[in-house]
Amino acid sequence: MGKKRVCDPSEGVKPVIIMLMAEAVVAGANIFYKLAVIDGMSNGVLASYKFLFSTAFLLPLALIFE
Repeated sequence: MGKKRVCDPSEGVKPVIIMLMAEAVVAGANIFYKLAVIDGMSNGVLASYKFLFSTAFLLPLALIFE
């Protein structure tokens, strides 16, 4: 039988990479929100667009995986 490595350094890398990618997406979204507000977009319109885009993104995922 093959040897099983006791301490595999790549074992815990995947969750860390996914977490860093999620943080990068959140940081990018915050930059775009700030630029939109500085450019003169209303906070109400910005919140409406935020909920509209998140629904449009998450609804197909919910229908596919549930």
